[in-house]
Amino acid sequence: MTSTVTLILAVIVLAGLLRITSPFYLPSLGKTLVKIDMSRQLSKSKLQEKSVSLDNGRTAWYLERDDKQNTNEKPLVIVPGLGVYMRLLGVQFGDLIKLIPNRRGIIFELPYHGKRVAIDQDFVEPGCSIDALTACLERFLLKLGLTESFDLMGYSLGGSIATNYAIRNPNNINQLILLAPYFYNEVTSETYNATYESKNWGSLAAWDGQEELEHWFHDWLGMEKADRFPGFIMSGLAALRSELYPENYWTKFYDQVYLESSSTKLFLKNNKAKLGLLSSPVLVVAGTTDKICDYNKQNDLENIFNSDSCMIKNFETGHWFAPKGQTLFEVAAEDVAKFLHS
Repeated sequence: MTSTVTLILAVIVLAGLLRITSPFYLPSLGKTLVKIDMSRQLSKSKLQEKSVSLDNGRTAWYLERDDKQNTNEKPLVIVPGLGVYMRLLGVQFGDLIKLIPNRRGIIFELPYHGKRVAIDQDFVEPGCSIDALTACLERFLLKLGLTESFDLMGYSLGGSIATNYAIRNPNNINQLILLAPYFYNEVTSETYNATYESKNWGSLAAWDGQEELEHWFHDWLGMEKADRFPGFIMSGLAALRSELYPENYWTKFYDQVYLESSSTKLFLKNNKAKLGLLSSPVLVVAGTTDKICDYNKQNDLENIFNSDSCMIKNFETGHWFAPKGQTLFEVAAEDVAKFLHS
């Protein structure tokens, strides 16, 4: 009887300690599990972290899956969106990579993201404009020797960078894939535009802490409440961002983006003639419940690009998440693979 009482008391004390200490150890546990799972999935996809020194003295990082066989398939270059570092996007493209097993795949790390954090938080050089980020991509691809045609894919902001690269280097593009492409003001939703113009960065990708992260996931990226991650995973994701980036990093980044965004508010209109002349096949993947990019406006891209070579695919997804715990990338993988093989 005494031992039973002792055991019960011990369980009660342990439960109390867990309750008290959970705010401290759960984020660390969640962060560790996220890192382990991310590394496992990247390894499974055979994506390796690499870097090159550019001609301006900076280091560019990327993930690469080499094809070890003789193949005529074009390399695939992928450009992430704002706030999305290469390892996170590499995990999302696991399904697609399985469907293109012999193709060389490269995921570019955007300036100021992941391995390219601006420690001094100076976002002026090379800058945050579409032209500046496109120039970074050009410099990187030239260093890799990708001067002949390849397939180029961009997600969200990466979609506008990829599009800009295509009109600046049309002969280099075999096929262009745009996933939920972000063209501020012209394709973004009115609700998003109002939030952006109010400079309420904390409710966008400059979220800070678990509460704002959940708001970002559910209200903007399309995660359904039923698919919510366990609390310790959400706190782990928030802790991982704090580990990667200094305090207020993304707020300062957004401030600079805002300063440089005025020149691209009419990007599609100003480049309509060039976009209409692109001969490369274009696939646009749009989410019907996307809160950031209006899918009706994305469907109008068929009238911006060469209508004979532009294909629009609509899926029941948000800007990142889809129903039943899936993501835009998983839902669209088969259609993207078919397009790449066409």
